[in-house]
Amino acid sequence: MRIRGHDFVARNEIEQIHEATVEVLTQVGVKFNHKEALAVFKKHGARIEGNTVYISENMLENALASVPSHFVLQGRESAKNITVGGEKTVFAPAYGPVYVLEGKKRRFATTSDFINFTKLTEVSELLNLVNSNLLEPQDIPHENRKMNQIINCLKYSTKPLIGMTASRSVAEQTIDLVTDFYGIEKGYCVLGVISPASPLIYDSTMLEAIFVYGEKHQPLLFSSCSLPGATSPVSIAGSLVVNNAELLAGIVLAQLISPGLPVIYGITTPSCDLRYVSPAIGSAETGIITCATSALSNFYGMPSRSGGSLSDSKVLDMQAGIESAFTVLPTIIAEINFVLHSCGIMESFNSISYEKFIIDEEVIQMAERFASGFEINEELLGVEVIKKCGPGGHFLEKNHTMKHFRDEHYVPSLFSREGYDAWVKNGLQILCDKAKVEIEKRLKKYKIPYLTSKQRKLISSYIPEDL
Repeated sequence: MRIRGHDFVARNEIEQIHEATVEVLTQVGVKFNHKEALAVFKKHGARIEGNTVYISENMLENALASVPSHFVLQGRESAKNITVGGEKTVFAPAYGPVYVLEGKKRRFATTSDFINFTKLTEVSELLNLVNSNLLEPQDIPHENRKMNQIINCLKYSTKPLIGMTASRSVAEQTIDLVTDFYGIEKGYCVLGVISPASPLIYDSTMLEAIFVYGEKHQPLLFSSCSLPGATSPVSIAGSLVVNNAELLAGIVLAQLISPGLPVIYGITTPSCDLRYVSPAIGSAETGIITCATSALSNFYGMPSRSGGSLSDSKVLDMQAGIESAFTVLPTIIAEINFVLHSCGIMESFNSISYEKFIIDEEVIQMAERFASGFEINEELLGVEVIKKCGPGGHFLEKNHTMKHFRDEHYVPSLFSREGYDAWVKNGLQILCDKAKVEIEKRLKKYKIPYLTSKQRKLISSYIPEDL
């Protein structure tokens, strides 16, 4: 018996959201601030008024029919390749924090932090991708920052890559550099993230990136994030309609540019605390929207993206733990295919924590164990061993226990379960203490991947050779 979240929203309810979305696409439209995008839509028969494009149901259906249900994203080593849309959930690290939280204080993120988190991602047994947008190192001038981040990902990791979409030139450089570095001419080797501006707008930067990735046939993750009551209707259903219309409009354009282009369907809309008009990413509503995202992506037959271990807390406290569990558990139950912000996120996406990065891995593994449920068969019902033990017996030395305890019960590596006296004897370590030890252990364990002479030359053209 597995705990499943696909049916959190009923089929007839998803159809209602879809029908409302079609009404928005055909009667309200989506604004595309880009002449080339408007020309593509016009060429394919869309109605256009100014910069607003009205997408017919027929155009939508034709575009959706060409979207693959899954695709393989390549890393530097073929063993690290991942299938997005397959049976296993793909986990990616944080995206975009400007600050690093240390205790009750925060500081600007640096290049050293970027490299450290990339190393932690590389040695992680949970995380499947490295992210060039993992954080924003503030010690590098903005004009040089993006390519520095890309090259450090290639230098320090062998895992598949989330690339840059900051401008046409950066997107082109990203794809050309990665394909050259990997030495491949075909295949999917870099994933771009596209974010519409709610409500119902695509700006020129995102549209330029759609064209670049589409023309170079590299996959795109479309991710909508609005504030209910501010940039989308306050109702969850209404926000889903706006987000769905934004995503489908962008996906239609991508398919018109490059039919069959792999895309990921992503809604990351949280709650909005209207007292402050600020995102509440650690809310129960975030989990609800995550489950709805899974149901919508299944309806359209494309991979889903949502969720993560999210918190609005400013320190690594009980709020951070509760909110992260409340947001990651629906992610796992809903069987989201691609999870961004898997580990370390705090302060409503603004900050990242080293300790939480490690702790969140544990929380995700516990959530996966919960969602996996349990199996019932003759062996696991245990009637024979119950007969052998009888009333008042114990099962510690029984073969049945030795055979099944590892599979039946998840044993955390960081959480304290020993008795109080043993805990005192072991140094009164709290969770953060253990996480700090684990961080040091992993960074010491890390070894820089082998680089060919060609790869070294590519790296040295962007950053000093210090290998």
